[in-house]
Amino acid sequence: MGFKDLLRTLASGGVLLLALTACGGGGGGGGGAALPIGLVTSPTPTTPTTPSTPSTTGRTTSDSIKSAQTGASYDLSIYLPPSYDNGSKAYPIIYALDGDAANPPSGRFANLKNILERRGVDAILIGIGGTARRSTDYTFPGAVSYHDFLTKELVPYIESKYRADVSKRMLTGHSLSGSMTGYVLFMEGANNSLTFSYFLSFEGAFGYQQPETDSYEQKMYDTQKGKLLPVTLVLARCGDTSSCNYVPVDKVYQKLLQRAYAGFTIVENTYSTAHVPTDLPAFEDAMAMIFK
Repeated sequence: MGFKDLLRTLASGGVLLLALTACGGGGGGGGGAALPIGLVTSPTPTTPTTPSTPSTTGRTTSDSIKSAQTGASYDLSIYLPPSYDNGSKAYPIIYALDGDAANPPSGRFANLKNILERRGVDAILIGIGGTARRSTDYTFPGAVSYHDFLTKELVPYIESKYRADVSKRMLTGHSLSGSMTGYVLFMEGANNSLTFSYFLSFEGAFGYQQPETDSYEQKMYDTQKGKLLPVTLVLARCGDTSSCNYVPVDKVYQKLLQRAYAGFTIVENTYSTAHVPTDLPAFEDAMAMIFK
């Protein structure tokens, strides 16, 4: 029987013989052995699995609150970190005054939120609107009613809805709201009742109401003699003595240093920036210090 006749016989018997000659390369090579194979089916295609990576973008939502203390309504911008919706833990919470201020590059709330996301800080951020009322709410006598709004209305409202770590409540402000941040510390210290444990005051306009600044700090000192004041105050100023709140911020810093309050932490940072741009590096440095 010839070779062609043999192939016809094998094919008629249902067997297909393929002579595969192995070629060298890759991981090895070999000779030319003939391998019999039956019906070959292609494997079922599979979709490649891409390893999941944690999201670096949190969730932002809006709200509003009407205050019986001030008679005004305040829009709220709320940022929840990426991990918030996937667990049950409580988060440090930052209350940002001037939350609707149009500070470059993106507005104060967005600027601070972007810093939190870029640094991976697991914290809630509350941007408090009402910038149009800043000359009323952030100065005396209106500052007293506004403080009551913060502590008696806003904080309970927010923390009834979101999981906040009450041991890490922070208040931050810039310029007039920066001095208001200091006034909140003075009023709470004078009443020996602390709502916030971190006060982040950037380019505070303490000289705008210097007598009131001195008076409320004195009330705090009179109350806190011999007691612990377990809070942190971060003061920031820009370095131009003519266009920045360089002198009034330092005056507050020096006075509080001299007081030597027990348990009290105070930091003063100076930046080679203009008045408004100081807000960004000051907040970033404060986050680096607090969230080591």
